[in-house]
Parts: sequence; structure tokens; C-alpha cells
Amino acid sequence: MRTNTMTDNDSRDRISRRRYLETIGVTGTGVALAGCTSGSGTPTTEGSDTDSESGGGSTPSAGGTFVIGSSSKASTLDLHKATRRPEQTILSAIHEPMFRINPELEPEAHLASDWSMNDDATEYVFTLEEGITFHNGDELDAEEVVWSWERFVENSPQSYLLSPADSFEATGDYEVTVSFNDPYPLLPRYLTNPLTGFVSRSAVEDAENYGQDIAVGTGPYTWESWERGTAITVSRYEEYDWAPDFVSNQGPGYPEEFRFEHHPEATTLLNELTDGGVHGSSYITLTDTGEVESSSDASLVRKEYTRPGFLAINTQKEPTDNVNVRRAINHAVNKQPVIEAALGGEGYPIWSIVPEIAVNGLSEDRAKELGEQYSQSKARELLEQEGWTNSSEGETRTKNGEELTLTFYAFTIPRYAQMGEVIAPMLGEVGINAELEVLEAGTLYNNLESGNHHITTMAYGGNWAVNATEPILLGENTATEGGTNYSLWQNDEFDELLNRAKTSPDEATREEAITEAQELILEEAPVTPICAFNKIYGYKNEVAGMDNWTEHDWWPDQEWMNRLELGL
Repeated sequence: MRTNTMTDNDSRDRISRRRYLETIGVTGTGVALAGCTSGSGTPTTEGSDTDSESGGGSTPSAGGTFVIGSSSKASTLDLHKATRRPEQTILSAIHEPMFRINPELEPEAHLASDWSMNDDATEYVFTLEEGITFHNGDELDAEEVVWSWERFVENSPQSYLLSPADSFEATGDYEVTVSFNDPYPLLPRYLTNPLTGFVSRSAVEDAENYGQDIAVGTGPYTWESWERGTAITVSRYEEYDWAPDFVSNQGPGYPEEFRFEHHPEATTLLNELTDGGVHGSSYITLTDTGEVESSSDASLVRKEYTRPGFLAINTQKEPTDNVNVRRAINHAVNKQPVIEAALGGEGYPIWSIVPEIAVNGLSEDRAKELGEQYSQSKARELLEQEGWTNSSEGETRTKNGEELTLTFYAFTIPRYAQMGEVIAPMLGEVGINAELEVLEAGTLYNNLESGNHHITTMAYGGNWAVNATEPILLGENTATEGGTNYSLWQNDEFDELLNRAKTSPDEATREEAITEAQELILEEAPVTPICAFNKIYGYKNEVAGMDNWTEHDWWPDQEWMNRLELGL
């Protein structure tokens, strides 16, 4: 049990984890789930008074194997080289970051008993919890933390999270000091990213092929086996007892094993969930949710998520370099039919690129007030204003003898292709000829990086406003320079606002800056916000308690939480 106290040391504002939790009134939110199958396939609900049909509470008994189905397979289990979701799902069982997102959606120290930040947010001191061990018995001490973070910066595609650090230094056996030349107040939030977690140095140095033959972390489950192309299995780390206070089970995890099975065909995965050996999956195709709900053996948990689907509009290429043309595109898109066709209704409309439920997102009322709501008449008016005319509704507009024709790309993944197929005729109704091309990934991204497009369907973002907007709209992140700003938007005012939102030591200043940045996006319209996706988890009915799996609005750390909270 941690027993931190508030102190003042060397002008640092000490943050007591315990006192902070008491201040915000956080209580345990984890729920136990029971009724999974044992390794032999027999339901084991001993000690449970759960009605599996009602999804009520349960008293779990430990044991068994929980099978997770995925449509995509991992390529590496080296934490500092992985980027893709299937890898992160598995790695979140094996590894842990320094901070976790708590039920108030704020970063909370996890592997540190105390931490401090100086007044200008250029120096952080972390005091590590003692007794945290890697699966090979090595202790997580300051030297291990420094080595892991330096390795992350050197190897990870997401190294930008920590690369601004001037130095990582072990200033005691269990004390790490991180220094920056410029203010970096968002470090605790960045340290909730699972990829910033810790790997055993000795395991990396001893392995012939780390991440393929072995992976060693401090998480609740350990590497067991990798059946190439079929499944990865992790087993319970019996020594684990350092889960955050807001998780009801402090550890070790309830299931004896997790088996991550690869089922690339959507139909196969659906059948495995409803009639086969898969107990749970977050990879159920959104258009298949009705099949799960109609099954007598499986059910769904769904919540609104923060990941936005949108159109990225090329702001560097005529005629979409004109803001009124971009606004007309926004007015022409009717969001709900797109949601129904592309997502099977499993989503919700958004009016800002940052959904309201994201941290620091604009309110829906404010986004609607400033944004471009569906109005074909307004779209036509804006195009007329810029000299694009036609003689009848639906006829392609012209200007100086040139037709208003746009190159429109969409990814072959069904939801994005269907978004394009529904949106293209909507644009046609206001006189924009959107020539849709559905492309496989390599061809699509080559074209986007070359700036050949006018518009493209896209889904990219984060769960708080800064990390939702930075990758897709910051000037230095343009696709032509290898980034993910497919709008090719260059706006110095936006870049400065985003920088202030990231670096000001004053929280109120940061919040004001990110609000103004979102308002500027709505004014300049480099993107067309369309919808955000529901987060879906399908599960066998014999797994009870899923309706109360988490009280979070959008399941932060859901893949990690269920490893502790599932009862077998």
C-alpha cells in the first residue's frame, strides 16, 4: 500500500497519488467477470452467484484460459518497435507504463510512488515503487527505467513522445530525473502510452531475437508461446500485486492464461465468437453487430469512442485550396446516412474533428455553432460565391470553362470504402464531381504522400484534443514530408496554438490554447468531421458482468484492465 505525503522539495510541486485520488473522489471501478471456460473447455463459475443472461455481479474463481479473437496478427512483441493495435493488445498484458489513465480520465502514477515537476515543467523526478519485478526476476530500478526510455527514443516509431527530453538520469537507486530544455507539462499524460513501458535489459541482451523469441515486462501476464500465424499465449504472473487502486483486483490476474487467436476472415471470427471457442473480441466488424446480438450465445458491450472518421481535404491543390470550397464540402455531407451505410449505425455524428467526449474537446453546441452543418443550399451558395456555377441542381459546376471535378480516394477497408461511396453522390448533388477511387493501402498512401488527392476518407485521432489534432493537422506533419497531415494544411497560428497547448506550464493557458486551435480548424475547414466510431466488444454470454465492465466513457486501458478483472 502506498503512503505518499504532500511535501515541498526544491521548489517542486509534489503530487501525492493517494491524496489526489481522495480529492477527486475516485473509488474502485473494476468489475469481476465470471463464467469463462477452463482450459478443458468446461465452464467454471465456482463461487459465482451470477446470472449469465443478466450480466450481473460475480465473485470470480481464478483459473482457465480466456480466448481473445483478432482479425489481425502481431508481427513483433518488442514493445519499443511495435506500433499496431494487435501487438499493443498483447503487449499491454506483458508490459506497463509509468502512468495509467484513471476513472477521471487523468494520468495517475502507477509504477511510481511519488513524482514531482518543477515550476516551469522542465524537470521531473520520479520515485519508483520498490519491489516491482520483471518476469525474469530482475527488479525495476532507476537504471532499468533510464535504459528502457533511452531504448524507446532510439527505436520506437512513437519516440516523439519522449525525444524532446534532454536527459534521463538515475539520480538514486529508485529515483529517475528527466530534464527538458523547454517546458514539457504533458509528460505524465504521454507516459500513459503503453509503448513507453519497460522491458528487461538482461532479457533483451540475452535473447537472440527479442520480440520474436521472448518478451519480458512487469505486467500481469508473461510470455508463454507464439504459434506463428495461429495464436499467442500469455500466462498469469503470480507475483503481480501492484495494480492501481482504482482496479478492484490488485493482482494477480484471474484467468490462468490469455490466448490471442488470429482469425483473419470476419465470418470466421464471428462464428468463433457465437458458436466456437472465442470468448471475447474487439474486432467484430461493425456491420456484424446485429449477428452477434441475434445469437443466443453471445452479446455486445458498446460505447461511444473518440476515434473520428473524416475527410482530409487537400488545402494545397486547386480548387480545394479555397476555404469556401472546403466549407461547401462540409455543408454537402449528411452525416447520419454515412454512419448507417459505412458503420451499420455503429457510430455517432461529430461536428468537430475532436469529439466532445475527448479530453478538452469542444462542446457539441459550440462545434455546431462554429462548424458547417448539413445544408445543401449553403453549399451551393458558397460555390456560387467563388464563381462555380451550373444551370440545374446536380449538374457539375464549371468556372472559366473548367469543371469542378475532385480526385477522391478511399481505403479498401469496407467502412472507409463505403464512406466514400455514400459521400461522393452527396457532393454530386451540389455540383461537385467527386471521382472516387478505392485503393489498397500501398497505392493509397503513395498517392496521398504525393499530394495527388483533393479529398480522402480517413480515421485518425486520439482521446484528448492535443494528440487528436497534432498528427493530422500540425504543419510539420504533412504527408508529403512523411507525416499523417493528409490535408497538407500549413497554418502558423494553429501551430503556435498547439505548441502553447503542449508547453505552457499553466493548465488554464493550455486549455484556452487547445480550444482556440479547435475553433480555428472549424473556421478554416481543412477537414470534414463526419462521425466517431462506437467501441465494440463481443463476448460469450457465459462471461458475465460485461455491461459494467468499466465506468469510463471510452474504455481507456480496456485491454489491460480485463486481464485483471476477468474471473474464470
